[in-house]
Amino acid sequence: MMNYRAQDAYRKTNVETADTASLVLMCYDATIQDLRQAQEHHASQRMDAAYERIRHGQDVITELLVGLDFERGGEIAVNLSRIYNYLLRELIGINSKKDPEVYDGLIRILEDLREGWQEVKRKYDRGELNLGGVEDGWARSLTA
Repeated sequence: MMNYRAQDAYRKTNVETADTASLVLMCYDATIQDLRQAQEHHASQRMDAAYERIRHGQDVITELLVGLDFERGGEIAVNLSRIYNYLLRELIGINSKKDPEVYDGLIRILEDLREGWQEVKRKYDRGELNLGGVEDGWARSLTA
């Protein structure tokens, strides 16, 4: 019990002190992990456990979606919005699919997005980008 509390406190501190690019990367990491676990549960016919991971993944993607700044993000924000909405639509019906390999395409999309954001983070760390403030909602989703 104590180890869990320590891990939870550590994760919460990391989220609360992270820059925007790091938070986005954490969101992608959390969602990819959720979908991989859901895929394993789906393959073992443990649909309740799969749904729990899917639901958390949906929550994180929703936070990414509501955190988009369309004014500053322009076309990139619009395109990310389309991708996030696609992912959410796919996750809504994923439990009804027989083949657990349906997760692979969604995971690939998230991995590609993550790779792009890693480059954003590198540029941010070098001082080449200003990413602005942090959305409180992301912290709640990542620590859940």
